[in-house]
Amino acid sequence: MFFFQEDLHPGKRVNLPLLAKTRDLTTFLPQQVARSIPFSYNEFPQILNLFSLDPESMEANDMEQTINVCEREGLRGEEIFCATSFESFVDSSVSKLGKNIQLLANELAKETNNPVFTIGRGIQNMGEEELVCHKMSYPYAVFSCHSIDSTVVYKVPLVGMDGTKAKALVICHKDTSAWSPNHPVFEILKVKPGTVPICHFAVRDTLAWLALCGVSHASADLPAEVHWKSVFPHTPMPKALKHRLLQPAAGNKPWVVTRKEDSINDGDYGNADPSMGFGRGSIISRTNITMYFFENDLYPGKKVKLEYFSKAKARNEVPFLSRRVAESIPFSSDEFPGILKLFSLKPESREAKAMNRTIAMCERRVIEGEDMYCATSLESLVDLSVRKFGNDIQVLSSEVEKETENQDFSVANEGTILMGEKDIVCHKMKYPYAVFLCHSLDKTAVYRVPLVGKHGTKANALAVCHRDTSAWNPNHIAFLLLKVKPGSVPICHFLMRESLVWVPNRFAH
Repeated sequence: MFFFQEDLHPGKRVNLPLLAKTRDLTTFLPQQVARSIPFSYNEFPQILNLFSLDPESMEANDMEQTINVCEREGLRGEEIFCATSFESFVDSSVSKLGKNIQLLANELAKETNNPVFTIGRGIQNMGEEELVCHKMSYPYAVFSCHSIDSTVVYKVPLVGMDGTKAKALVICHKDTSAWSPNHPVFEILKVKPGTVPICHFAVRDTLAWLALCGVSHASADLPAEVHWKSVFPHTPMPKALKHRLLQPAAGNKPWVVTRKEDSINDGDYGNADPSMGFGRGSIISRTNITMYFFENDLYPGKKVKLEYFSKAKARNEVPFLSRRVAESIPFSSDEFPGILKLFSLKPESREAKAMNRTIAMCERRVIEGEDMYCATSLESLVDLSVRKFGNDIQVLSSEVEKETENQDFSVANEGTILMGEKDIVCHKMKYPYAVFLCHSLDKTAVYRVPLVGKHGTKANALAVCHRDTSAWNPNHIAFLLLKVKPGSVPICHFLMRESLVWVPNRFAH
């Protein structure tokens, strides 16, 4: 019925009985005839007499609802009209959008009783200058047409379980703040008005007018920046997102590095092999690097060694793709051979192995108390985080005053700052374009830790402390390094420079 925008992706299975149902074959009356027939709630008794209907009949009830819909007041940002003839259907649409428009409809290759479909590749964003027209229940064709601000229309290819192909219309409302809090969608999706984009498939007989010129933005903003503004209208996009993830890095920067240690802090606490294949001796020999530590170690003067804050450490600077492009590219283990072909990579290459692990991580099972998702575009990164916490949130990242070769830091005298105890930590994964594995674990705290390098370089690092590790794999490398058992003591780690953390503003200190 209703779903989140990030659920609109190839491979998603959907149940659409309203798409497979029998069509409403009522037709428009000529405009002159339609105008001669009363069409208002005040004249409803005469309308029933005209069509020889009992006021208690189902048909009378449907007609009454149709007239009520046509006479309701529009929401904030909504324009609405009802068309009772083909002429008024066209004229009112042209009046709203101009003559350079197209009319879209749901398309089924053949009639089918099967309501279960799978979304195929090639989802098309048809535009945001729209007029969606719903066919109403009435003795002749009546369409309730409306245009709502911040709404986008998609054309979605579908394949039924019986092989039936279809192209369906999906309407995504990016701003639901004006909707009634009692609308059933908020109960179904467990969200509040205005917090996250909400989508629905159009019923079989729905039609949509779209401006052919597409969306016209006065500024030169990228689509992702436009999306950010629609969700956070009063909050500028942080530099960590705008400069690192939306703009291509200068030169041919690597996205795969040779060190396996980079994978230790990517949030997989339930893996059957959490040491990532390291032998005990090899990992213990590197204990001069600060990997895991105890929460009470976060005090002024504490010395830490953070090689991933060093200039010598190659950073993963690949940017996001646009949502439209990212959603058109396969991203699953089942389609991995095709993914390698798309990027012209050999299966035995270092890049292929890194990509395979990233997809496997995104498809892994969660542990108890964990929510997890992978974001392949900035829009999905934002939407999934807003779905969890609402839009009164902030995104945090580690910051270094200037690039440095130094790896040795001390916790500064200002002390650590608790930023929140409800969080979503997003680890940047190894992939040809930006992919973040984001997860939220119960009983986790995020700290901003001021650091000073031995040559005076200042930094603000993010540290995550897990106060309940009882669900972690007992063989996780953290227990080996710290010589403790699962669930016995809080365990902390610093985040890589590329990592991001979402925290609710009301919990930030």
